[in-house]
Amino acid sequence: MKKIKVMAAAMLSLCLALGAAGCGGVQLKDNIINGFNDMLQYFSRHALTDEKDVQGDKTKGADAYTGTYSAEYEDFNGTEYVFGGTGLERGSGNTLDVTYELTVDSGSARLYWKNKDGEKVIADADERDDCVISLTAGDNYIAIEGDHFCGSLKLTVD
Repeated sequence: MKKIKVMAAAMLSLCLALGAAGCGGVQLKDNIINGFNDMLQYFSRHALTDEKDVQGDKTKGADAYTGTYSAEYEDFNGTEYVFGGTGLERGSGNTLDVTYELTVDSGSARLYWKNKDGEKVIADADERDDCVISLTAGDNYIAIEGDHFCGSLKLTVD
Protein backbone atom coordinates (compact mmCIF):
# COMPACT_ATOMS: atom_id res chain seq x y z
CA MET A 1 0.00 0.00 0.00
CA LYS A 2 2.85 2.35 0.85
CA LYS A 3 4.41 1.63 -2.55
CA ILE A 4 1.17 2.68 -4.30
CA LYS A 5 0.99 5.93 -2.29
CA VAL A 6 4.61 6.75 -3.10
CA MET A 7 4.02 5.96 -6.77
CA ALA A 8 0.85 8.10 -6.83
CA ALA A 9 2.70 11.01 -5.23
CA ALA A 10 5.52 10.67 -7.74
CA MET A 11 3.09 10.59 -10.67
CA LEU A 12 1.22 13.64 -9.35
CA SER A 13 4.49 15.51 -8.86
CA LEU A 14 5.54 14.64 -12.39
CA CYS A 15 2.19 15.80 -13.75
CA LEU A 16 2.48 19.10 -11.88
CA ALA A 17 6.08 19.60 -13.01
CA LEU A 18 5.15 18.97 -16.63
CA GLY A 19 2.18 21.25 -16.27
CA ALA A 20 4.34 24.04 -14.87
CA ALA A 21 6.53 23.82 -17.96
CA GLY A 22 3.60 25.07 -20.08
CA CYS A 23 3.49 28.68 -21.28
CA GLY A 24 0.02 29.85 -20.34
CA GLY A 25 -2.67 29.30 -17.74
CA VAL A 26 -4.92 27.33 -20.10
CA GLN A 27 -2.05 25.09 -21.19
CA LEU A 28 -1.04 24.60 -17.55
CA LYS A 29 -4.59 23.59 -16.63
CA ASP A 30 -4.84 21.22 -19.61
CA ASN A 31 -1.48 19.64 -18.79
CA ILE A 32 -2.51 19.07 -15.17
CA ILE A 33 -5.87 17.59 -16.15
CA ASN A 34 -4.29 15.35 -18.79
CA GLY A 35 -1.60 14.23 -16.36
CA PHE A 36 -4.18 13.44 -13.69
CA ASN A 37 -6.29 11.53 -16.23
CA ASP A 38 -3.24 9.50 -17.31
CA MET A 39 -2.49 8.69 -13.67
CA LEU A 40 -6.09 7.54 -13.07
CA GLN A 41 -5.98 5.34 -16.17
CA TYR A 42 -2.67 3.81 -15.08
CA PHE A 43 -3.85 2.87 -11.60
CA SER A 44 -7.34 1.76 -12.67
CA ARG A 45 -5.98 -1.12 -14.73
CA HIS A 46 -5.23 -2.87 -11.44
CA ALA A 47 -8.98 -2.98 -10.66
CA LEU A 48 -9.61 -5.36 -13.58
CA THR A 49 -9.56 -9.07 -12.83
CA ASP A 50 -6.07 -10.29 -13.64
CA GLU A 51 -5.90 -12.22 -16.92
CA LYS A 52 -4.58 -15.32 -15.14
CA ASP A 53 -7.65 -15.27 -12.87
CA VAL A 54 -10.44 -14.89 -15.43
CA GLN A 55 -12.43 -17.98 -16.36
CA GLY A 56 -12.10 -17.51 -20.11
CA ASP A 57 -9.92 -16.22 -22.92
CA LYS A 58 -9.44 -12.48 -23.12
CA THR A 59 -7.94 -10.60 -26.04
CA LYS A 60 -7.06 -6.98 -25.36
CA GLY A 61 -8.22 -4.25 -27.69
CA ALA A 62 -6.79 -0.78 -28.21
CA ASP A 63 -7.06 -0.02 -24.47
CA ALA A 64 -8.35 -1.55 -21.21
CA TYR A 65 -11.93 -0.72 -22.21
CA THR A 66 -11.99 -2.83 -25.38
CA GLY A 67 -11.34 -6.38 -26.56
CA THR A 68 -12.98 -9.78 -26.75
CA TYR A 69 -13.77 -12.28 -24.05
CA SER A 70 -15.11 -15.82 -24.27
CA ALA A 71 -15.70 -18.05 -21.26
CA GLU A 72 -17.38 -21.27 -20.18
CA TYR A 73 -18.48 -21.26 -16.53
CA GLU A 74 -19.01 -24.26 -14.27
CA ASP A 75 -20.48 -23.45 -10.83
CA PHE A 76 -18.93 -19.96 -10.89
CA ASN A 77 -19.39 -17.80 -7.80
CA GLY A 78 -17.95 -14.33 -7.86
CA THR A 79 -17.33 -11.34 -10.09
CA GLU A 80 -14.93 -10.78 -12.97
CA TYR A 81 -14.17 -7.20 -14.01
CA VAL A 82 -13.41 -7.87 -17.66
CA PHE A 83 -13.03 -4.46 -19.31
CA GLY A 84 -12.92 -0.86 -18.16
CA GLY A 85 -11.04 1.72 -16.22
CA THR A 86 -11.16 4.98 -14.31
CA GLY A 87 -10.51 8.30 -15.95
CA LEU A 88 -11.81 11.75 -16.63
CA GLU A 89 -11.96 11.12 -20.35
CA ARG A 90 -11.07 8.18 -22.58
CA GLY A 91 -8.63 9.00 -25.38
CA SER A 92 -10.59 6.98 -27.95
CA GLY A 93 -13.93 8.60 -27.18
CA ASN A 94 -16.56 8.05 -24.54
CA THR A 95 -18.76 5.44 -26.19
CA LEU A 96 -18.33 1.68 -26.35
CA ASP A 97 -20.11 -0.73 -28.68
CA VAL A 98 -20.85 -3.93 -26.76
CA THR A 99 -21.89 -7.19 -28.44
CA TYR A 100 -22.65 -10.12 -26.17
CA GLU A 101 -24.12 -13.58 -25.89
CA LEU A 102 -24.94 -14.80 -22.40
CA THR A 103 -26.14 -18.37 -21.89
CA VAL A 104 -27.36 -19.39 -18.44
CA ASP A 105 -27.72 -23.17 -18.09
CA SER A 106 -28.14 -23.10 -14.31
CA GLY A 107 -27.57 -20.80 -11.37
CA SER A 108 -27.68 -17.10 -12.06
CA ALA A 109 -25.52 -14.63 -13.93
CA ARG A 110 -25.53 -10.91 -14.43
CA LEU A 111 -23.57 -9.01 -17.08
CA TYR A 112 -23.45 -5.37 -16.09
CA TRP A 113 -21.78 -2.01 -16.51
CA LYS A 114 -20.67 -0.25 -13.35
CA ASN A 115 -20.03 3.47 -13.19
CA LYS A 116 -20.17 6.21 -10.55
CA ASP A 117 -23.99 6.15 -10.68
CA GLY A 118 -24.21 2.44 -9.85
CA GLU A 119 -24.73 -0.76 -11.79
CA LYS A 120 -26.74 -1.09 -14.98
CA VAL A 121 -27.70 -4.63 -15.98
CA ILE A 122 -26.87 -5.49 -19.59
CA ALA A 123 -28.18 -9.08 -19.38
CA ASP A 124 -29.18 -11.53 -16.65
CA ALA A 125 -30.71 -14.35 -18.69
CA ASP A 126 -30.12 -16.09 -22.02
CA GLU A 127 -29.65 -13.21 -24.38
CA ARG A 128 -27.72 -12.24 -27.49
CA ASP A 129 -27.71 -8.55 -28.35
CA ASP A 130 -25.64 -5.40 -28.62
CA CYS A 131 -25.74 -2.04 -26.88
CA VAL A 132 -23.88 1.23 -26.67
CA ILE A 133 -22.40 2.44 -23.40
CA SER A 134 -21.72 6.13 -22.87
CA LEU A 135 -18.84 6.43 -20.43
CA THR A 136 -18.89 8.98 -17.63
CA ALA A 137 -15.94 10.53 -15.82
CA GLY A 138 -14.75 8.13 -13.13
CA ASP A 139 -15.23 4.37 -12.89
CA ASN A 140 -16.54 2.45 -15.90
CA TYR A 141 -16.31 -1.34 -15.77
CA ILE A 142 -18.03 -4.20 -17.58
CA ALA A 143 -18.38 -7.17 -15.25
CA ILE A 144 -19.92 -10.63 -15.05
CA GLU A 145 -21.24 -11.87 -11.72
CA GLY A 146 -22.27 -15.44 -11.05
CA ASP A 147 -24.01 -17.38 -8.32
CA HIS A 148 -23.49 -21.10 -8.98
CA PHE A 149 -23.44 -20.02 -12.62
CA CYS A 150 -23.07 -22.68 -15.28
CA GLY A 151 -23.14 -21.34 -18.81
CA SER A 152 -21.13 -19.17 -21.14
CA LEU A 153 -20.36 -15.58 -22.11
CA LYS A 154 -19.10 -14.19 -25.41
CA LEU A 155 -18.31 -10.50 -25.25
CA THR A 156 -16.87 -8.01 -27.73
CA VAL A 157 -16.30 -4.38 -26.79
CA ASP A 158 -15.17 -1.84 -29.41
